[in-house]
Amino acid sequence: MNRIESDVRRADEFIEGVETVLARQPESGYALKGSSVWFVPGHTVDLSLFYTFDDDHVHFLSIKKITPPSL
Repeated sequence: MNRIESDVRRADEFIEGVETVLARQPESGYALKGSSVWFVPGHTVDLSLFYTFDDDHVHFLSIKKITPPSL
């Protein structure tokens, strides 16, 4: 994790928060068009978490460093 996010504590908080939300509402992320893969972008860290889900499980696939949008 340290290779993609220098503030590991914030990254861990992001992942724990995503786990909590997706355990209850996996469709709260964003679906990738034409795919069964979904993602959740970070709001406090420059990370996105990619996952799939079915009726019983949420499967985390990867976490990736992203470039924040320009404002």
